[in-house]
Amino acid sequence: MHFGFPILPFFLLALVLLTIRLRSLSLKREQQEAEFWAKERQANITPAKDISNLRYITIPIEKFPLNFSTDEKVIEIENELKELSTHRLLNLTGMTNTDLKLAYGMPNFETMSRIGDDFDRTCVLLNKYAEALMEAERYEDVITVLEFAVGAGTDVSESYTMLAKCYQFTNMDSKLDLLRNQVAESNLFLKDSILQKIS
Repeated sequence: MHFGFPILPFFLLALVLLTIRLRSLSLKREQQEAEFWAKERQANITPAKDISNLRYITIPIEKFPLNFSTDEKVIEIENELKELSTHRLLNLTGMTNTDLKLAYGMPNFETMSRIGDDFDRTCVLLNKYAEALMEAERYEDVITVLEFAVGAGTDVSESYTMLAKCYQFTNMDSKLDLLRNQVAESNLFLKDSILQKIS
């Protein structure tokens, strides 16, 4: 009599291995949740740190080519940048709310969140401003605006590619090399994509 290949033992073994794997994942998730809540509890009782001497970023608005356009959208961008130039800015990209509270203290959480949000808003506005300047073929002004944005650590990838184009247009090969090196050594999320476009 011919018997088929015994499938049941292998099926049971696979079931046991799957159960062990799921249990391991569940324990890992529970551990991660426990660690998160422990960290969050610590963050919520972290006293205020001195934030007066941090290396804040300020927009060098006096170096920007204000009033170069009569376009309402451009004027609106300039007005927003003028307003933000009176604010303290800080690149807090990648920091969670818990990280902010642990780093600067729970009492400073709202202030630091606003400072980080203002920085993100500034980066977006600088890129839009540079686009308007690019359309007007004001390459040196684009460079002024985007060198500040890149120096501050913007994570808007287009700012890096636009700056690279302006360096090429104005034959600034040495600055283009420096930009490539800066991106290569950065922790930018889209670093590889940016490097491909500016290489």
